[in-house]
This record gives sequence, structure tokens and C-alpha cells, in this order.
Amino acid sequence: MTDLDGTTTGVEVAPGYWITAPGLRGSVEARLPRPVGSADRGPELATEAFDAAARESGLREVMKFELHVQEVPLPPAAPRQRAATGEDAFVLETPDLGPEVGQVVLALDEAGAVTWNFPETADRAVEVPATRGAGGKKRFVIRQATPAPPATGTAANRGIFGAIGRKLLKVLIYPVTDAILGPVSQFFAGKWEETKRPYLVRAFGPGNYVDPMSTGFGRTDWDGLDQKRALLFLHGTFSTSHDAFHHLPAPTMEELHRRYEGRVFAFNHYTLSHTPQENVQQFAKMLPHGIHLDLDIVAHSRGGLVARTLAGELSGSSHGVMRMDVPGVTVRRAVFVATPNHGTALADADHLIAFIDRFTTLLNLAPPGPAEVVADVLEAIITAVKVIGHAIVNGLPGLQSMAPKGGFINAINGGTGPAAVYFSIAANYEPDRSGPLWPLVRDSVKNSVIDRVFGEDKNDLVVPTLGVSAGSKDPVFPITSGHSFTFSGEANVHHNIFFAQAPTSEKLLSWLPAH
Repeated sequence: MTDLDGTTTGVEVAPGYWITAPGLRGSVEARLPRPVGSADRGPELATEAFDAAARESGLREVMKFELHVQEVPLPPAAPRQRAATGEDAFVLETPDLGPEVGQVVLALDEAGAVTWNFPETADRAVEVPATRGAGGKKRFVIRQATPAPPATGTAANRGIFGAIGRKLLKVLIYPVTDAILGPVSQFFAGKWEETKRPYLVRAFGPGNYVDPMSTGFGRTDWDGLDQKRALLFLHGTFSTSHDAFHHLPAPTMEELHRRYEGRVFAFNHYTLSHTPQENVQQFAKMLPHGIHLDLDIVAHSRGGLVARTLAGELSGSSHGVMRMDVPGVTVRRAVFVATPNHGTALADADHLIAFIDRFTTLLNLAPPGPAEVVADVLEAIITAVKVIGHAIVNGLPGLQSMAPKGGFINAINGGTGPAAVYFSIAANYEPDRSGPLWPLVRDSVKNSVIDRVFGEDKNDLVVPTLGVSAGSKDPVFPITSGHSFTFSGEANVHHNIFFAQAPTSEKLLSWLPAH
């Protein structure tokens, strides 16, 4: 165990590993790496979901540190270390293992927030693995916050790590060249999705909507939808249909299935490497010639942008986005649940790391389903982590299509009004000051507390509240009050738990009569 004295003096906490932590006093305990799948869950209490995602992604732990620290005043005239977010931070230096190995530090704080930390260059850019040969050092700047453990919650209801009240750093490595997918490059996310998340149109009813499915629609299934009102479910980022709607109560799904006489289906699509326009192009290719779909849609998050594209909102597009019509598809109604209809700042290039940090923390604190669902989502996040860790700014067009000032958002809000009727469900999530999310997302500026990414704009941690139903010159916005619903801050609803809420089911059943 090594002591930290709160000064700017760096200390070697394990052979080749150094921590410099001005403002933190206490001790650091170096621990040997925990093999994935080990019966010993480690001090982090790693879940089966973490192990499954790490195994599939080729992540391997090489060192772990547990910090027993408290924040103390800086020594006089000592420079303050800052993370890219502007938060107080400390520095971890690790051995550079060479250009064939990617390296990332996964940090867990006392309240359960999980953040991904990338090696930095002197000018604060992400340092890619090929920058240096083996023998040098990698420098990680890690947020210093030492929040109090949450008053409620147990290890049993955590998604990734069950530890509560512990500050841990996991130094993880992965091969730069995947044995199946090849090198991490601009096309890596697409290759991963092609292998692990292929396009699929699938049945989605009471007996299978919470289960993964590898068998897609055949001609008989399509014929059953032809020229009859059907209900389509569209999932959001990092997700699949059975992941995204796992929390929808069975009675709600049974009633929707009854109303649509069994014509309920879902579309699994790429969310990292393809834009919503490309998603719809793939859907159109899968639709057999001569079939006409008469659709109502339930869409979560980014899936709403896919729904709007299906509804024909790109038929008069510009801003570098090609015009697009979808023959054989008519959208009658669409319910947007937490859809970034006017983008989300988290999708800006400068905020992509904050994007994955928030998603990972929500996955840990509020798992969207059992271990296999958490592992599914986490593996997608790790894929994005690898692309970001190689500074491939154009390698995640599916995420960047949600950037508020990007070409796709400008194009789809360009003024082409569809015939479809739109509905929306949004939330204003206000983290509790004593809760685990507060230090991750809040900051104090001039005596007021604001969101680190969204400023003073209300949001559900991922999507601006008003951006779901209001704004833009598109004639379908704002969505009228009778067609929209917003969870207040007191409801404590964030981006990943909409479908577990009774009012969501009530609105779906009110707005989707199936005729």
C-alpha cells in the first residue's frame, strides 16, 4: 500500500505505475489483475454481464488500484489538475505496452459512476496506440470527485460492478487488431455490427419480445402485414429491440398485440456505423416487392429519427443528405419516447466520451434488464470505446447523426411535413444532490448548478427535454400538448427507464388504437 500526501509529488504505486494526485490524501492499494470469469469477483464485485462483455470484446485487465482517499486543500501555489470536463483530476501513468495494444482505464467512484479514461497527449488529445513504441508511458487524467456512497441501493441491483463506497481504477488492454474483425479503423464499428448486430426484421409479441432472435421475417410474415395496420418497434443507441423494450409490461404488450391482431414486429438496425437514413435504406431492401406497410411506430431515443425517415421527412432534404422516399411504406402514427428530434449535445465530437460515460453509468446504476441484456449493451459501448480510443472521429456516424448542428438533424428538420401524426414522451431528470449521478453530470458555475453538457437546459441525462416535442421549422413541431407528455423532475425518470413507467404504457394505449 502506498501513501498519497495531497501534494504535487508523484508516487510509484506499482512497478511502472505512478499517481500524481494534488488535493487527495490517503492510500493506494495495487491489486493483481482479475481474470475475466474468475470466481473471485474482485473488490469491484464484477458482474456476469461485465465478464461476458469483456470476454466478447477481448478486454483484459492488467492492473487494478483501490484508492482510500479524501479531498484536502491544495498546497499553496500548487497547480490544479483538470480533466477534459473541467473537473478536478489526478494523473495515472502506466507503461506503454506498444502499438499493438490499446489501453483504457475504467474508473468506478464511490457512488457507482463509471467513466472511461483514455491516454492523453500533451495537448489533451487522445493518444492512439501507434504513437509510441513499447517502453514509454501512457498518461491518464482521471476525475477526482470522491462522492459519498448512495444511501440506498445494493450490489444485487447493479449492472456492471456491485461495489459501493469504493474508488477503483481498472487498467484494461485490448488487441488493436481483432482476430475476427481486423484492425480498429474507420470501419471497425460497422464490421462489429455486421457480425454481432446484423439487420433483422423480427416478430415482436408477448411470447418473445424480451428474447433475442436470430431468425428474421420470411415472405409469409411479410404477407401477413400487407395493407393492414401494423405496429413497428424501433430501438435506440447501443441497443436491440429486446434490450430496449425489455421493461415494457407484459399486459401492455398483450393489449397492443390484441389491437393489431398480432401484426407487431421490430427492426434491429445499426446504431454506431450507419445513419438513420442508411438504416431505412436497409429496411427498404428487406421489404419484399409488392408489400405495402401501413404502420404505427413506437420508437425509443435514436429510433425516432429512423421513424421520421420512414415517414418521408427526408423526401425534400438538403444539408448534404440525399433525398429519400420509401415506396411501399405509409406511417400513420409515431410515438417518440426520449427521441433527440433536434439532436443531443452528447453526440457532438467534443462530448462523445461524456456520452459513453453517461450510458455506462446508467447501465451500472439502472440495468435495463437481466445480465444478458446488460452485456449486450456494454459490448456495444466497448466497441465505441475502441473507436474513440483510436481518435477515429468519423468512425461513429450513427452517433454523430444526432449532433444538433449536424447534417442529418438539419436535413430532417428542414421543413418537409409528413402525413403521419406524431406523439411524444419526454422527461426532465433532476439527480438528487446526495445521489450517485450528481457529481458526474452537475457543475457549479457562478453560484448556480448546471449540467456539464446541457447547461441550464432540462434533459433526461441523454436527450434535451424540449427537443423531443418542440422547436425547429419543421411544420410537425411543436407536437401539441394533447399529443405529448413530460415526466417532471419529481418522477425521477431518466433516459433508460421510460418503458418501466406506468404513464408510458397509459399513453401508448391511449394513442395507439390500431384503426
